[in-house]
Amino acid sequence: MSDVFRSFRDFLWMLAGWLVLVYSSNLMTLIRFNEKTLRLVHINSVALGFLNFLLFYGCYRRIARPVLEKRRSPWLAGLLLIVLPAFTLLKYSFIQLFFAKDILSRGHQIINHQKVEVYTTLAEYFINGLWNNIVIVVAAFSFCLFRVWLQEEKKRALLQQQQMQAESGFLKMQLNSHFLINSLNSIYSLALMGSPEVVKANKTLTHLLGYMVDQPSDIAYRAPIRDEISYLQDFVTLQRLRTGFHEGIIFHIPDLLPEKNIAPLLLVPFVENAFKHGVSNRPGKPVTITLSCNEQRLLFSVHNYVSGQQRDKTGGIGLDNVRKRLQLLYPDRHQLDIRDTGAEYFSNLVINW
Repeated sequence: MSDVFRSFRDFLWMLAGWLVLVYSSNLMTLIRFNEKTLRLVHINSVALGFLNFLLFYGCYRRIARPVLEKRRSPWLAGLLLIVLPAFTLLKYSFIQLFFAKDILSRGHQIINHQKVEVYTTLAEYFINGLWNNIVIVVAAFSFCLFRVWLQEEKKRALLQQQQMQAESGFLKMQLNSHFLINSLNSIYSLALMGSPEVVKANKTLTHLLGYMVDQPSDIAYRAPIRDEISYLQDFVTLQRLRTGFHEGIIFHIPDLLPEKNIAPLLLVPFVENAFKHGVSNRPGKPVTITLSCNEQRLLFSVHNYVSGQQRDKTGGIGLDNVRKRLQLLYPDRHQLDIRDTGAEYFSNLVINW
């Protein structure tokens, strides 16, 4: 029943659009407005317009769609060799029966000294009517081809979105696993030193993991900026517990934040990279994190001094994945500038809401 209802609804919408188009085009071609010309517009637009629509809709549903959408044998198009002449004869009979004087009348001639009204013959009408019906059939195929193209575009857009969704989820999974390994290493270091901060670090990590797990995989999802900053603060707390040197990390956050949302877990790799390869236990060389945002954009920068020790080989995927995620999530709406002088490392990110 739902398929029948959809087909009937589609029929009514197309009929309404057809009549509006025919009516408006016939009115625009009128040079003189009088009772006779308006009656002719009504006949061509409503009575004959409805007949022409039946040809259009029948060709669209029974011939064009099976040929173009379902890739059925083109022999169906051969039916037009029968349908077009038959429909032309049907339309001529309809006009002759109801509207002969309006459509077929060619005026009067004097025959045997008598005034006789002359009408268009079937042979004369057939050629013009056949060409008119061919135009309607071409319109039906064109309309069907347009709808097929729209459906294919919708499918391609859906597949592209699914591909981006899968790629974004994969990149986020890599970042999460990368973060988890580094966090566990930090807690392991505290445990080896017998630090009493292990319990607090474990609790903080639990909060971090809970936030990570709660984020949906939908590529269109955006988390409140306040939640993302709270996540960064927990991450910084974990690093301070690991180093035991709070002055080695400077975190600037504005007191007032706009009600904006951001793709989750997008900022933490920059901070993680600074702790991974920088110096955070010297008062003269702190890791500096600065975040500011307004109604137009977000500015996020991380600066650290580069450690002289050999870098951990497990840290290579973080920023590369962030670049890829930014291209997926904020195409043409972000700027990322990363500079490595050898002694210092700068990461500057701008996201336009």
